[in-house]
Amino acid sequence: MDPWREPEWFLLDYAKPVKASSSAEGKGPDQAVNEDATTWWRANTADRGQWLEVDLEHTMDVRAVQINFADDELPIESPGEIRGNAAQPRYIEERELTTRWILEGSEDGITYFMIEDKSQADTDLPHDLIVREDGISVRYLRLTILKIPYDVTPCISGFRVFGIGTGEKPSIPVFTADRSEDALDLLVEIQGKNDAVGYNILWGHEEAKLYHSYQIYRKPEDVQDGKETGIKQKIGALVKNQDYFVRVDAYNENGITKGTTVKLKR
Repeated sequence: MDPWREPEWFLLDYAKPVKASSSAEGKGPDQAVNEDATTWWRANTADRGQWLEVDLEHTMDVRAVQINFADDELPIESPGEIRGNAAQPRYIEERELTTRWILEGSEDGITYFMIEDKSQADTDLPHDLIVREDGISVRYLRLTILKIPYDVTPCISGFRVFGIGTGEKPSIPVFTADRSEDALDLLVEIQGKNDAVGYNILWGHEEAKLYHSYQIYRKPEDVQDGKETGIKQKIGALVKNQDYFVRVDAYNENGITKGTTVKLKR
C-alpha cells in the first residue's frame, strides 16, 4: 500500500446547511460541521431524542460518518471518591457507561432509512466511526442522541461525512510565497477561488521532499458576492540561510489539485 497515495474518500459536509432539534445560545449546529474541535453544537436541554441533521445539498455517495461528542459542562457532583491532591483532584469512573444514538439517512428529507442503530449499545464511544465500503446514496443525515454518560446535555464537535463527490476537482491554485524580512516566517497569499473547500500549504528543503504542511479551510466569510477573497497565511517555521520549496494544493469534496512548486529566496 502506497502511504503517499491520495485518499479515496473526501469530506462532504464542511460548512454545509445543518439544523438541530434545539441549540444553546452561541453553540449552534453549524459548529458541528466547521472542522474546529474547539467549538461544538450543544442542545438546549438534556431531553432524550435531541437531533442534529446535515444537508449535503444533493444526493451523494457516502462511505463513512464520524461522530465526535464534546464535553461542555458536567453540572453534577462527583458520583464517588475524589482521588489525588486538593490542587488537582480527579474521579476515576468505575461504572459501565453507555453512549447510544441512531443515524438515519434520506434522499428527500421526508422518508428516512436506518444507517446505524446503536440504541441498545453497551459501549461508550465518544468518537465513533461508521463505515460503508460499498457506499450509500443519501443527501440528509440525521443523528438522534438517545443516551450519553451522566445524562447531560449532548454536544457534538464533529459530525463528519466522507465519500465520493460528483463534481469537479478545484482549479489549480494561484499563489505567491515569500519570506518575512527576518527570513523566519513563511508568507503565503492564495488568490481567491470559490471552487475549493480549503488548501494545503506544503514546504521542505528539497523540491521532492515537501514534508511540512499547514492546512487551511475556506471559511464562509471568505466568500463575498459569490466570489472568494484572497487568503493570506503567515507560518512561523523557517530557518535562516536554508533553502525552501513551497507548493499549495487545493481540495474539495471531489479531490485534490496540486499546485506548482516554487523556490523561496533566501
